[in-house]
This record gives sequence, structure tokens and C-alpha cells, in this order.
Amino acid sequence: MSTGAVTLLLLLQSGSVSQATMHGVVVDAGSGAPLAGAVVSLPDLDRASLTGPDGRYRLRFVPIGPAHVTVRRIGYRPRTLHALLSDVAELEVNIALEAGPVQLAPVDVRVSTLSRRAGGEPMAGFADRELLIAAVREHPLLAEPDVFQAIGGGEVVRHAEAPSGLHVRGGAAEQTAYLLDGIPMLSPYHTGGMFSAWNPDALARVQVATAVPSPASPPTLSGTVQGATLTPGATLRWQGATSTTQARVTLDGPLGGAGFLISARAGYPDIIAPKDEPTYTRGTTADRLAKLELPILGGELRLLAYQNENAVNSESTISTDTAAGPPDPRNTFSWSGRSLGARWRRGLGEANLRVTGWSASSRSAAAWSASSGPLDLRAERRDVGTLTSIECCGEEPTTLVGVRVERSVTSYVVESDSAAGPDASLGGTTEIATLFARSVRELPGEWTLDAGAALTAMRRTPYLSPHLQLRWRVRPRVVVTSSVARSLQFSQSLRNPESVVGTIYPVDLYLGAGAGAPIARSDQGVIGLEFVPTGGVQLRVAAYVRRLSGLLLVAPVVGEPFSTGTFDRGSGRASGASVDLTVAAERYRALLSYGLQRARLTSGSATYVPEHGATHLVEGGVTLLPTAKTQIRIGATAALGRRATSIANGFEWEACNLLDQGCEFGGSPRYDVQTLGDTRLPAYLRVDVGLRHHFHLAVAGRDAEIALFGTYSNLLGRRNVLTYADGATAGQRVAIEMRPQAPLVVGLEWRF
Repeated sequence: MSTGAVTLLLLLQSGSVSQATMHGVVVDAGSGAPLAGAVVSLPDLDRASLTGPDGRYRLRFVPIGPAHVTVRRIGYRPRTLHALLSDVAELEVNIALEAGPVQLAPVDVRVSTLSRRAGGEPMAGFADRELLIAAVREHPLLAEPDVFQAIGGGEVVRHAEAPSGLHVRGGAAEQTAYLLDGIPMLSPYHTGGMFSAWNPDALARVQVATAVPSPASPPTLSGTVQGATLTPGATLRWQGATSTTQARVTLDGPLGGAGFLISARAGYPDIIAPKDEPTYTRGTTADRLAKLELPILGGELRLLAYQNENAVNSESTISTDTAAGPPDPRNTFSWSGRSLGARWRRGLGEANLRVTGWSASSRSAAAWSASSGPLDLRAERRDVGTLTSIECCGEEPTTLVGVRVERSVTSYVVESDSAAGPDASLGGTTEIATLFARSVRELPGEWTLDAGAALTAMRRTPYLSPHLQLRWRVRPRVVVTSSVARSLQFSQSLRNPESVVGTIYPVDLYLGAGAGAPIARSDQGVIGLEFVPTGGVQLRVAAYVRRLSGLLLVAPVVGEPFSTGTFDRGSGRASGASVDLTVAAERYRALLSYGLQRARLTSGSATYVPEHGATHLVEGGVTLLPTAKTQIRIGATAALGRRATSIANGFEWEACNLLDQGCEFGGSPRYDVQTLGDTRLPAYLRVDVGLRHHFHLAVAGRDAEIALFGTYSNLLGRRNVLTYADGATAGQRVAIEMRPQAPLVVGLEWRF
């Protein structure tokens, strides 16, 4: 378990939070003689040090808090122990190993030709947020690790109880792109108690970059979430978990001269639901990933295959009639995503060459009981592309240039079972080519300049997306950053984000610019201040303003959960500020995040507040460490100034929880398009408490970590409101409530 890191901003490129140095000597337990060549590692951080002739080791820049320490040497029994690092400069940990026979597995030595720069990834800017997976596991607001939820807070907004996407600086969910090991992912969302469709056990870290989007990333308005998978270990490793929401397993290790990683995960939102009550949501979710890394042609080749699948169905009507009769047909939703990619990289002196190719697709279908009669939806997107880039020079590249070429085919078909109902068939091909360049330069007076641009051509028409960032280190612990950027997006979603159906159907239903969608544009300016008064405290303040145009808007045209073939072209504006405070100490870690936003969308002469446009967002939590093996987590989430569009018919919804035995969704909710954002919702407040304890077992001469965890959700029993529905009496409104007081998640986790 790593540490210092339960924070929304664990690693900032501008500086580090709460770090210390661990050092000591490794000796023979019998003779006390120093042992050279022993490996002292921090497995949760993927860090290691080799002891010298005097048996000494040193590990620098270790986050404050608890850490697993493993020690191995040929001819000695391995040891695993716990250390608690405080914010003192150094911690001495001396270790004695007992001699003993050890069964050794074959070791494959692979030499990388890359420069010393981490991973050879394309040059990152001053990232908004970057989290190691160890920090995600220790987040005080999460019952189970989820990378998309962990990077939320401040200017990154997500629904408190439903996986309806990430909204960055007032933008819609479809305006955020996703990359895993540099390979594009489409609609990587789950539902039914799960959000991210990336198995956390297969990941090493996640980053969200928005202030200065990388020109090498997909063209998108709000930014990119980038995940990096684990590096396969030198020995076979196995980890996973089983809980009341999901089961997951991950294997990695050597394979001949290569390394492999395989993971699989499945969710079961209806496993405990009563079988005779139709309002409960039924369905399954699953994701799978496989990776192979091998040396080839003087470089390293990485092959990645990923797939996620989702199927959900719910009651289509709300009725109190108990008379016997055939059941009403249910609303059904399904979506899946698949990505196949290959990346080859090689060091060329002080430069790094990277070549990536991919195929990404998403498919979705729905059967919906609309007001005009049953509707059937089929939507598909298929992308292929290549990216070639070179960056230089030295250990810290300062220049990136490259070309990105991609082809996207989108199809969107709506069919009605009624002669008077809508029918639509949209689709086409979008082909774009992008030349990009980026340069980072140190300037006199503690200034840093980051400038770049992407020139994208579509149908022989050029579109320019420049960015500029200035960074000034006012004092050693104070940094001010300001940036301006223009970004473009060549595909948009036909899902209606104002429909509450997004609580179980979060998929993006894409239509490309070559198929009739407008080309969206965003111009934004961001200014921020970072202050690290001490090693264990970090404060960040940021403010932004955005203008958006060419937006595809479904909500002003239809009150159903997706477009019936028509949409409007609109614009938007957003502004806001955020404050993030993190504190890390030996026995606790705490975070506090506040976001203020004002988001508006305009369609014709009408302006409305989108569903994700709550005015005030507050998140806070603390992880207490009474021992190195025990965590007590307390987290609170609040949202004020929420708006919704009231529902014009009967509806029932409840987020997944054990007390009510599952997830509920009943009815076919729709609204009057003239009332967008007309309803003010009461403040949202939820407090969760969690406990996690782990212990170690010796299995087959290796260390196995077993953890038990549980989270009690909505401790105060507050009845938060999702929206309002029209009642049986004219003018009456019925509150649609969210999760009640309930134990949400209990489970078992292991690593071996």
C-alpha cells in the first residue's frame, strides 16, 4: 500500500507532495555480515534499490505514510515488512535475512533501448492530475478502487451515484477522450454500481490532462484521461477481488523473452435482486484486457487488446395493477467497446521514436417505450488510425513532433414500431489528418514556456488548434501557471444527457462530422497557483473560462433518452474556480476539494443549465492509519445549486445498495423540452465510512497479501433527490430519491 497519496493531486509535474528517503542496511541474520546484491523494493510504487558491497540501500522520494517493503536475495528467505514514513527527512530501516534454500523461477532479462525517460510515453505537459493506482486504492471517498471516480473533484465533475461520464470544466461527458497505453477507448463506462470499465488491478497510474491538451491526443474539447497498464513483473503475479458489486482477477509475468498481462472483471447488479419484482434492474457488465510486451527491431513492441460489454433491462411502466396478465415489455440497453492496438518505440540517441496503430469500435442498441410508441436504436462507431511521433532531447524531452491519421465510420439508426413514430438513419465517414508540434523551454527568471499546435485537415479544410502555457516559479514553494488553448472535436453524441436514463445508460452514441454532426470548438483560459508550505501539505487554486460553439444538442429537441433523428446546433459557456488541499502525515491523509462552476448551454434563443452544472461541489475525506495494516476512511460529498428537468410521467429509481437488494429503475421517463433545467434540487449530501485491514501469509515460499474491506454508505440516512416527476394530481410533484442508508460494499481482495 503506498501512500502519501490519497489526494486528488498526488503527483504534479510541478513538484511533489510529502516525500521522504528510506535507507538502511541488509545483513545476514546469523552472522550479521552485510549482504550485497539484495533487492529492496516498494512493490506498490514499482520502485527498487540494490544493496552495495556494504549492504546499504537508499530509496529516495518515497511518499509519506505506510509502505510495503520486500527484500529478496538468492540463498535467503524473502521478507515482507511494513514501514511508516513521516515527513522527517530520512527513515532508517535495517533488515536481517535468514539463510535458506529458495526455488528460483527462470528469469528473462530484457534490455530496453529507450532513453531513461519513464516509459517512453509521449511528452506530458503540466498535468492537471496524475494518480498512482496505490493512491486510488486508498481514496477515502471510494468503497472500491475506480480510476474515473478518483480523478473527480474540483473542475472534474461526475454524478454522485451513477456512471454518467466525466464533465471537465463545464463540458459534456462526450467531450472527454480516453486512452489506455496510448490506444483510444470508446465509451469505457459500466453501470449498476460500477463506473470505469478499466480494471484497477491492471493499471499502474491514471492522468487527466485538460489545461493544455496534448496535440498527440485525440481531438476532443475537454481533455483526455490517460491510463497506463502495469509493467509485467519478472515473476508470475496474481491479484484480484470479489465483493458485492464485482469480481476481478489479473495475472502478469514473464513469457519467454516477453512479458504478459491478462485481466478480467465482471459485475452483477442483479445478483441479490428479488426475482419477482419487475422494478429491479437486470443485467451484466464485464471487461477484459490482454497485453504482450516484447523486444523487436531494436525497440519494444506492445500489443494491447481490450473489450467491455454491458447489458441492462428495466421495467417500462409503473403500475399498481396487480391483476394477472402478461408482463409489460422491458426497456433494454446494451453497449460494448473494443480496442486493438500496437505500439512500437525505440530510442534513437537522445530521442524517442514511437509508432502506434489502432482499431477501436463501440456498438449500442436499445429498445425504448417512447411516447409515440416503441423505438429500436442501433448505433455503431468504428475507428482506425496511426500515430507517428518523435521527441527529444536527452532525459527530459523538450520537443515533440508527429502526425496522426484516423478514419471514423459512424452509423445511427432509429426505427419505430408505430406508423406515426419517428424513423431515422444517419451515418457516414469522417477522415482527418493532423500534424502537431510541441516545445517546452526554460526561460530566464524561473519561467517555463510550453507552446504547441495541431493542424487538422478534413475534406481539404484546415483547422488550427494552438495552445500556450507560461509557468513562473515565484518562490521555491510557489508556482503560478496560466494557459490558453483552442481544441476541436469531429464527432459528438446523440444521447440526451438531460434524460435521467443516463443513470443506467451512459454510453456515447456518436455521429461524425462527415455524417452531419457539426465541428465543435472550445476556447479556454486557465490560471492556477500551486503552494507547498511544508512537505506534507499542498494547496492548489485554479480558475477558468470557456466558450464553446458548434455543439450538437439533443436535449432541446426531444425528451427521450436519445435523438430520434433530429438535433440542434448550439453553443455554451462555462466559468469556475477550484481549490484542492491535501495533507499527508505518518498516521493520516486528508483531502478537501471545492469546485465553483457556472455552466450554460444555448439553443436558439433559449439558455439552460445542464444536469451536471451544479454551482457548488465539495468533497472531503480522511484516511486514518492506526496501524500500517489498518485503514479507517471517512468521506463526504456535497453539491449545491443543482438543477434538473422534471419528468412528465411516472418513474422510480434507486442506486445500487444492499439494503434494498440491488438497483431499481422503473418507467420510461421523458420530459417536456420547454422545461429544460426548470427544477431546482435540494442540496445533495452523503457521508460514507469504510474500514480496510490486510494481513500477510506465506504461500509456496512467497508473500500473499489478503485484505478485508467494507463501506457503509450514506451514514446520515439523507434522502437525496435525483429529480421530480409529475404526480397524479395536477401541480403535484413526486421526489425521485437516491440511495438510502445502506451498507454498500463488502469484499475480499488479494495479491500474490
